[in-house]
Amino acid sequence: MSDLRQVFAAILPLLISLGILVLGNGLFSTLLAVRMGIEEFPVDRIGLIMAAYSVGFVLGTLRGPVVVERVGHIRAFAAFAAIAAISALVHAIVIDPIVWLLLRVVAGFCLACLFTITESWINASSSNTVRGQVLSVYMTVNYLSYGSSQSLLTVIDPGGFQIFSLVAILVALSLVPLALSRTQTPGSVGTKRLRMIEIVRISPLGVAGCIGAGLINGAFGSMGPVYVQARGGSVEDVGLFMMVAIFSGFVMQFPMGRLSDRFDRRTVFLGAIAGVSAAALSLAFADDVPNLIFAIMLGLYGGLAYSIYPIALAHANDFMRLEEVVPASAGLLLMFGVGSAAGPILASHVMGLAGFNGLFLYIGAIAGMLALFTLYRMTARQAKPLEEQGVFVPMPQTATTPIAMELSPRAEAANEDSAQLAFDFDAAPEAISDATPRAEAAE
Repeated sequence: MSDLRQVFAAILPLLISLGILVLGNGLFSTLLAVRMGIEEFPVDRIGLIMAAYSVGFVLGTLRGPVVVERVGHIRAFAAFAAIAAISALVHAIVIDPIVWLLLRVVAGFCLACLFTITESWINASSSNTVRGQVLSVYMTVNYLSYGSSQSLLTVIDPGGFQIFSLVAILVALSLVPLALSRTQTPGSVGTKRLRMIEIVRISPLGVAGCIGAGLINGAFGSMGPVYVQARGGSVEDVGLFMMVAIFSGFVMQFPMGRLSDRFDRRTVFLGAIAGVSAAALSLAFADDVPNLIFAIMLGLYGGLAYSIYPIALAHANDFMRLEEVVPASAGLLLMFGVGSAAGPILASHVMGLAGFNGLFLYIGAIAGMLALFTLYRMTARQAKPLEEQGVFVPMPQTATTPIAMELSPRAEAANEDSAQLAFDFDAAPEAISDATPRAEAAE
């Protein structure tokens, strides 16, 4: 207990910085979608601009550690926080689709680096005995901050300049607790790599599930506010409905995780993805339902949709050797990021063809295809024995880099030195000591 208290006392400033940062970033994402609706941007441009953030985020997770290695954690955090705050203000000064697209790439890169720094600091400050509790608190701070950020949308008129200033203030303010923290700065960033082909061999369904989760949740997070606006909702409705979906996703991870630990994880995954498809198609034809019923439907959808990624990740982990968990999970996170970048673009095109209800038609179709693939994989290999399954670990999806994977107790068992890891598509075979070919069939 004393160890737990010492660790949380040490990481409290870092968690506060993280919470403020997610608060500002969550508000910024929804604000942009709403503001582009006010500015009457074409829906396909909205999708492209919103996707640019995920592109920048993926680049940041790949290249950010190099910058941190060169200049140090505090200097890097200060620099990226300043650039992110400036990018928020420039949105209000220059209202142009091309400028906003470029700014979203920059913001995504900066936020990935900021989260990498925060997560590596938290990871380095956490002892092995409390790593699981730290991950739970980290996830809780992430979801609560992201959900709460939606309520800030109603504080200031999204059509004005001031709310962009609020975003910049929050991003800049996140620097203060971390900069004043007396926690020791983490050491250098090491690198282990696992090729993508090895991850596919380990778990085809895990890869498909992470890509599918990105396609679904990336589309909803980016285009959901546009959908609510087009449905006739007010700014208050946008904030409320997005908050319902996010908080439902946070709450539902725990019962879904327990189910996936007690039964064949693929069966639980299939139930979740089939439920997402059914809920999405119901929402696609819910034009005239009262707001209360709509909120309940959206809560059910969000609870299931935000459970897809952690279940897919847990399923893939079941087929990994301990030393593969963190490098492979980093690759799976990258696949989620790729899906998150493609999701808004694809969804916006469907919305352009089918109207605002096209968002959930798109999501229902993606979820349906993923369910069919899951059924196929269930016939390709026998279920993993329950006693050989790992323990489900809830994972945030709104602000996560490969460093967060090291907080998993299972990953810690294989990485006693707490090395911070990155992922690389172009890893040379000789650099991959952990990735030996498998004789058995994948999945």
